[in-house]
Amino acid sequence: MAGFKVGLWRASLPPEGVPTHVHEDAHFVLALDGGYRSLAHDPQSPRDASFGPGALLWNPPGVEHRDSFEKPGGRFLSVSFMPPKGAAQGDPLRLRDSCAGTAARRLVGRLARLSAGDEVAVEGLVLDMASAVLSAGELDEDPAPDWLLRADQMIWDLCVQPGLEVREVAREVGVHPVSLARRYRRHFGRSPATAIRIARADQAAVFVARGVDLAETADRAGYADQSHLTREFGAVYGLTPARYRAAFV
Repeated sequence: MAGFKVGLWRASLPPEGVPTHVHEDAHFVLALDGGYRSLAHDPQSPRDASFGPGALLWNPPGVEHRDSFEKPGGRFLSVSFMPPKGAAQGDPLRLRDSCAGTAARRLVGRLARLSAGDEVAVEGLVLDMASAVLSAGELDEDPAPDWLLRADQMIWDLCVQPGLEVREVAREVGVHPVSLARRYRRHFGRSPATAIRIARADQAAVFVARGVDLAETADRAGYADQSHLTREFGAVYGLTPARYRAAFV
């Protein structure tokens, strides 16, 4: 694609095989498996922690790094481009911007079933991602309270529980569901209910890509049944689980 490079990839090297290097261009990585390590971080991401599936990372031009999966074979989406001159680029960053994350997942779906004429749609998704990091104020200056960070971690940890509801998360962190919904949207750009759906789809993506039977995937990822998995996965990634699996053969 003119002006940017996009692709779905598998990591072929172990961490010790990845040399420290610098890219002249900027790039995003959407981890589609767990165990991704990067210099990128945010206030809610400890520097020594690896990232799980669904984490979206940004490395501006000129950053020396050696991002890698803990094991070979990890799947990821990459997007690279040269930003406009003078654009504020900042530091490597774990993006929690909901618009960027939504665009990245939809981009996975577009690439997996790319057809003639899709270039404009792909370009639009890439530009949506870029706008999240090249505009001012990508980090909320009002720090998230500890209970909200616990709630965010709980959503990831418990998303595979069938029927998980926002009120259960709110009860565990000791706040009213309305308070959780209001503060979560303010800090993370989406509702906690949407976060549960996305986290569940990200977990399902790991099982799907590894060849787990779709009925079993639905059960392990917390869906009511296979048709529920297909509907929800399509809403998040823009394609069926079977088409997603085929993209990594």
